[in-house]
Amino acid sequence: MKSHFEIGLESLPLDGIDAELVVAGFFVEDRPLRGGAGRVDWRLCGMVSEMLVREEIAAERGSALLIAGPGAFKAPRILLLGLGARADFALTVAQDTMREAMVRCFDLGVNRVAFAPLGIASDDFVRHAAAVVGGAAEAIRSYDTNSDIPMDFEVLLSLPESALETASKALDSAVEAFEEPGIVTRPAPLRQHRPSPLRGGPGRGTIQALP
Repeated sequence: MKSHFEIGLESLPLDGIDAELVVAGFFVEDRPLRGGAGRVDWRLCGMVSEMLVREEIAAERGSALLIAGPGAFKAPRILLLGLGARADFALTVAQDTMREAMVRCFDLGVNRVAFAPLGIASDDFVRHAAAVVGGAAEAIRSYDTNSDIPMDFEVLLSLPESALETASKALDSAVEAFEEPGIVTRPAPLRQHRPSPLRGGPGRGTIQALP
């Protein structure tokens, strides 16, 4: 029996998504941090930037750090991933990065994860949709091959609402092209929202280094 994998888009920022884990990545050149990692850093009052300065976290590809999500996040944990040099981030790397991130999520035992598309700008998601789905498909196939216990897993990709319509079509097409029966798309909800306000100031989480 194969696992059930649902992937969809969400217009809420990472801190507003109800998930077990938030995943964001950043490049070596990203100073200040951008995208999902920039959102995480802002909600943590610059904690990630400070950790980079103190070399407590690296931006090289393959590096990872797990921290506890503060009250500003609905998810209790945040996984930060180094993406290496921006110039080296090709479509094949995007797929490998997604696969590796998914494997880490499986190892952490979570079932519902909020992603900032790793290394992908919100206005460039359409070009990378097949790579994102391909990486997820490779990870779920590997999981099913090595485990006797199927699971239900959900990935929510955080994108601005203005990008949802075209991104959703690209995501549907990518899933259909892979013809993986265990992978389905979730319709993207449309909502108007504002940036999440600070609730009493975000606290700083505990840190857990990952191999």
